[in-house]
Amino acid sequence: MDDEVAPLWPPTGVAVATPNDLLWHQTGSTLSAHKAENEVMRPSIPAFAATDPDIYERFMGRWSARMADPFLSFAGVESGQRVLDVGCGTGTITLALVQRGCTAVGVDASEAYLAGARHRRSHPAITYEHGDAQSLAHATASFDASVSLLAIDVIPEPEKAAVEMRRVTRPGGVVACGTSDFGGGNYSFLMLLDIGAVFDDGFRTLREYLLPRSLVRPNGQAQLWRQTGFTDVVEVPIVVNFDYESFDDYWTSQATGPTRTAQRLQAMPVDRRDEIQHHVRLAYLYGAPDGPRSYAHIIRAVRGIVP
Repeated sequence: MDDEVAPLWPPTGVAVATPNDLLWHQTGSTLSAHKAENEVMRPSIPAFAATDPDIYERFMGRWSARMADPFLSFAGVESGQRVLDVGCGTGTITLALVQRGCTAVGVDASEAYLAGARHRRSHPAITYEHGDAQSLAHATASFDASVSLLAIDVIPEPEKAAVEMRRVTRPGGVVACGTSDFGGGNYSFLMLLDIGAVFDDGFRTLREYLLPRSLVRPNGQAQLWRQTGFTDVVEVPIVVNFDYESFDDYWTSQATGPTRTAQRLQAMPVDRRDEIQHHVRLAYLYGAPDGPRSYAHIIRAVRGIVP
């Protein structure tokens, strides 16, 4: 392992935004100075980089398509309903909603992701909007249901997003959400995170920040839903497979994606990144020839009813 010490964040030559300049993915809202300084602007914790829809499709979009049907079946949305998709990203869940006979509104903070959604997944029954998950620009009780998949874990104040989804959904309507089980059901991510933490302080800091959060652990969302006042709250695991064709397919999707770990990899010295890549490759191969690997991935999904 080389002895060069890299700044944890940002990469050399990259300016750091002041707290009130920073926009966070999926909400489009500037953070308060207190929130930014304490939760986002810590030197080693960059924000989710929602800037390139093509990179996102390779990193996660291909798996979101597998999650859509079991997640929406669990949510219980019905044909004919008007449904809000909060943090719609590149539109996978939004399109799946209209394929079930719904009318859908997809809201996201990233103009780049919305452009990707309009390009890939436009439909007469879909409206894509730039918006803030913590302050939705819709009237109270204006939707039959609200859903959100793989977004709430990157919102600094998810409590506000939950309150807003409840507000815009009519009484008796369902609000459903899903996020990855980071600690116990995300092996393809943990393989990189755990190995990286052995060699790099930035990875250790990321690991200690990402994994302990109650929201991304079993029953964390259910607790939030009950605190928000939903009734008939249920949380379940949904398992999908992440299938990679080769180590290169796995590595490029993890190392060049929008995640904080990918950004950390790009910020560190080349020798250290190469060493981490070498050991992750050994873990991927586990003594077998390079080729396809399939990793089970657990989504923790919650639903509740607006009273």
